Amino acid sequence: MNSEELTAEAAGPAGTAPNLIQRVIMVFGSPGNLGESLRQRPLWFWTLAIVAVISMVIFLLLPESLLEAAMQARAAQRGQTDFDPEAALRFARIGGAVGALLGTFIAAAVIAGVIYLAFNVLLGGESTYKQHLSATSHIYWINLLGFLVLVPIWISQSDMQVRLGLGLLLPESPSSFFGHFLNSITIFGLWSAAALGAIESGLSGGRISVGKAVGVVLALYFVWVVVSAAWATVT
Repeated sequence: MNSEELTAEAAGPAGTAPNLIQRVIMVFGSPGNLGESLRQRPLWFWTLAIVAVISMVIFLLLPESLLEAAMQARAAQRGQTDFDPEAALRFARIGGAVGALLGTFIAAAVIAGVIYLAFNVLLGGESTYKQHLSATSHIYWINLLGFLVLVPIWISQSDMQVRLGLGLLLPESPSSFFGHFLNSITIFGLWSAAALGAIESGLSGGRISVGKAVGVVLALYFVWVVVSAAWATVT
């Protein structure tokens, strides 16, 4: 990451790529146009790093009572009898903060790889991995907004399992595959998938229609939902 790229991320030279603030606004307002701009300059590092740092700080500021309640609920699900509140809280605080920081980068890299295979191998696209990584990095601002909306709800209900989506239709915390499946389909997850599809369409230069690109990303999202629900059911 050189000084020139850092300057482009923060300010954006006139007549070239939009600056970071403009690109964040485009994520929410005109993702297709954002994809077109990312074709020319696939900036990603600081876009993702800022989201990761903000997420880590928010997690570090979560009330201890909320984290302890989450760890107690997890221990109860596993049938753990030797629950140590102090050790669990320490693990949750450190593990969650590190996960928010490093996990953001790892998840973005994996998602970009899957998108690369889907669009370049299956659909015959020509975008580079860095361009797909840039597209993926920008939709994390939607995820960050979802996190900011969820935190006060978690605090008010003392429950970190609450999700803003179909899981709200459940009478209690999910335990079956179907319950976890519904709980994994969230408003911000669907929004992120749709926005990523629109960005990918712009990234392709119009060779892949918005509808087709959004459909592909939504299909991949539901594959993740099924895998996530299956994992939550057996663990």
